[in-house]
Amino acid sequence: MKQIFIILSIAFFAVSCKSSKKNTPAPENQTENTAGTIIVEPKAENTSKKANKKAITEMATDHYALFNDFNTLSITADVDYKDKNMDQSPTADIKIEKGKQILISVKALFGVTVAKVYLTPERASYYEITGSHYDGDYKFIKDFLGTEVTYENVENLLLGKAFYDLNTNEYQKIKNNELELKLNQFLMRLVLGSKNQVASTEVTEDKSADKLVIQYPSYQSSDNIYLPKEIKIHAMRKDDVQIRIDYKKVSVNQSVDFKYKIPSGSKAIKI
Repeated sequence: MKQIFIILSIAFFAVSCKSSKKNTPAPENQTENTAGTIIVEPKAENTSKKANKKAITEMATDHYALFNDFNTLSITADVDYKDKNMDQSPTADIKIEKGKQILISVKALFGVTVAKVYLTPERASYYEITGSHYDGDYKFIKDFLGTEVTYENVENLLLGKAFYDLNTNEYQKIKNNELELKLNQFLMRLVLGSKNQVASTEVTEDKSADKLVIQYPSYQSSDNIYLPKEIKIHAMRKDDVQIRIDYKKVSVNQSVDFKYKIPSGSKAIKI
């Protein structure tokens, strides 16, 4: 379950800077779609910064207008997780207090909790019943990836919002519905749908062929809250990881218990 914690706590940014040297970067202006087919992508349009900013501001307005405010969310989800060593289908209870805390309980057969992830703006923590845990801050993510990832980023991903704010980051519009953002050694490509909802986010790392693709195939409206219905994550690296999260039930603004305590005797690990 350590992989699940890492992927969730860094908002599925599992594109490692420590990838194998045998990996080779994709040819210039090419990327790989989710079906594995190489397609040629056009270079950025030659538009002025002012026109680019105006276009992105309009897209941002439509994007954020989709999401109504809330205090708490409680989500029951089915999860399919696959890597080279595991093929599991647990369930997950995802609880969110907006801007304050996220608690994810991963459950195996018969509803037995096998791991918990707890995130706040200052704290990233998890434990699993096998007896290990991590409890610290987000600095390990920055050290690992070389770019900043915050609690807000993780919350945005679970809610279906743009991972990095559209209004405060220097996105470049490359097509009518596609934006790019350079983040140190990472390039993030954001594809928006017909309502300017996030259709997919793709992250590549300059010095390797590692890639992360996050897709939102469908959305739903529950109690007047716009949320993803399904999230697909594919981390294409030395250890290929695929995760599918299906939101089955959503409760809005109900009383939510965020009880989290690392079991005594659990062994701290370094990530």
